[in-house]
Amino acid sequence: MKSKTRAGCGRDVIVKVLIGISIWSLTLTSGCSSMRHWMGFSPQANEPCVLAPDASAAEIVNTLNDNISKLYAWRSTDVRITARQGGVPMTLSAVMAVESPRKLRLRVSSLAGYEVDLGSNPERFWFWMKRGDPHGVMTASYDDVADGKPMGPLPFQPDWLIEALGVIPVTATDFVMHEQPSDPRNRQKARQVAFVGEQVTPQGRTVKRTMLVDACHGVIVEHSLRDPSGRLIARAGLSNYQRESNGVRLPHRIDLQWPDSGVELTLRIGRIETNPGAVSEETWAMPTYPDSPVIDLTRFRP
Repeated sequence: MKSKTRAGCGRDVIVKVLIGISIWSLTLTSGCSSMRHWMGFSPQANEPCVLAPDASAAEIVNTLNDNISKLYAWRSTDVRITARQGGVPMTLSAVMAVESPRKLRLRVSSLAGYEVDLGSNPERFWFWMKRGDPHGVMTASYDDVADGKPMGPLPFQPDWLIEALGVIPVTATDFVMHEQPSDPRNRQKARQVAFVGEQVTPQGRTVKRTMLVDACHGVIVEHSLRDPSGRLIARAGLSNYQRESNGVRLPHRIDLQWPDSGVELTLRIGRIETNPGAVSEETWAMPTYPDSPVIDLTRFRP
């Protein structure tokens, strides 16, 4: 019963995050976003295949990793986050940075200042929401996770999210490749394959993780997590791939979904700076906020 209660609390946190974002979005003007946030060029539709039609799992993974090898970090100050939970979508601005292997920072803001802050560094990960409940900086260390300590609610999976953002090489031995059925109604659709493996969540659950890959152009189009019964836990859809100045391809649209809560978040990313030369170490430091106590998720009990 305890595990079900904690799962429920995790979903409640996600819902409260979305509600908080949506409420504060109402303070923003609704002006039109730049069209590149909404209708970006898709290179897959206009470029020839980089992989042979019968490319093996090793060849596909090598192509994915060749792209990732050009990239150890990226950041953008031009991010729009659209949040949905049944109603009208609301949009906020954000800044984002990610660096291999465990550095992540996403800060969402309204006209009133920072509203959501989530991040990770080599030692720990955290989540904070200005109007969250429980109110505080929720955090845990990776050492405690590795030791199998029970976890309280957390509305995202740090390692999985960093992997989805494109700076972690793919380890072929972690996955088994499965061909995806072709669509006879759409002869133009590229070959797709699914790489399937297992992952342990911060809550200690073993889940199935899947990478859906465009095996023609060598890009990942979806990451997902499912429970042993096949029920979808989380999904990250990657699209609007663009070639950056150093030749690496990155998605400029990321659709995040947690079906149990009905929460959907869309990140539309404008200009991306790849392999930035000087990222302050403060970027990766767990923040402090007024009247926001630190809540250790390995000791938190709802």
